[in-house]
Amino acid sequence: MWQLVILAVLGILVAMDAWSQADMISSQYMNSQMMINPAYAGVRNSFSVNVLSRQQWMGIKDAPSTYAINVHSPLNKRMASLGASLLHHKNGPIQNNEFTAVYSYLIRLNHNMFMSLGMSAKLSHYNIGLSSLEVIEDNDPVFAQNIENSLKPNFGAGAFVYSPTFYFGLSIPQILNNELSQDETGGAVLELYRTAFLTSGYAFGVSDNVFLKPSFLARLRTSANHSFDLNLQMMYKSLFWVGASYRTNNTLASLLSVRVSKSMAVCYSYDFSIGAQPSLNSGSHEISLTIDSNSFIRRNRDRRFNRKKVTKKEEEKGVQSIRYF
Repeated sequence: MWQLVILAVLGILVAMDAWSQADMISSQYMNSQMMINPAYAGVRNSFSVNVLSRQQWMGIKDAPSTYAINVHSPLNKRMASLGASLLHHKNGPIQNNEFTAVYSYLIRLNHNMFMSLGMSAKLSHYNIGLSSLEVIEDNDPVFAQNIENSLKPNFGAGAFVYSPTFYFGLSIPQILNNELSQDETGGAVLELYRTAFLTSGYAFGVSDNVFLKPSFLARLRTSANHSFDLNLQMMYKSLFWVGASYRTNNTLASLLSVRVSKSMAVCYSYDFSIGAQPSLNSGSHEISLTIDSNSFIRRNRDRRFNRKKVTKKEEEKGVQSIRYF
């Protein structure tokens, strides 16, 4: 089975010869990684919904804002999973709406570890208000007209290996290098390059009720600087998580997640700049709601971390997905 892991990783790396450019940033990526990795679909072993709102660089006019909803679920009695996401992102004059459909397939590596392979198809809709920008030359043809209703298809791929206490993911959500240009000038206004995402995390207990969860995220690019997130969370009795994150552009984030019921959790994070340069904004706020429901999912022992025969009561107590870190 490890040959499959190696082939999946190599297949993704082959496509990574021209990454780059801006991508949507979330300090809570670890709560729903389907936004960056299609192979994450189904690994929570439930009908899972994640709704997210991020308001970045508060206090700055036309600062980035993002709204997203991700839904994914395994298919009953199968190792395949389906998912979909909607995203609205606004950054200055650029408005971007995305719809993504996801398929993943789960492979058991041993009694305590799985590998998920995923692929996605994406359709992006762009509106760019160039004419509203303040420019040096009033008659600059590049800024004379807006780009409206531009549609760009794309697709992605990823691999995700996980156990009850460990995960490792590698993905490229956008494999194609797309370009937005004006018909009149023929000049490129916005170039959309690939970014590869590398994630990993590990959970270990410091007592019967307390777990520590270090993790990291790497955004790998060539025409822009690489970016890394280093995170540490503490979980108490599966009731709440507190933690902090450091991003290599001199940004710190505080995180708090509370499980309000057996199937629902709310997470809030606040990002702020550090370093010698004073901050020109009041930070970034992000809030998300995650729902995991088993009402629509039939019990599938092949997807759980326990292959031996157990009673129904014992099976209900067993770890069934990555979310029980």
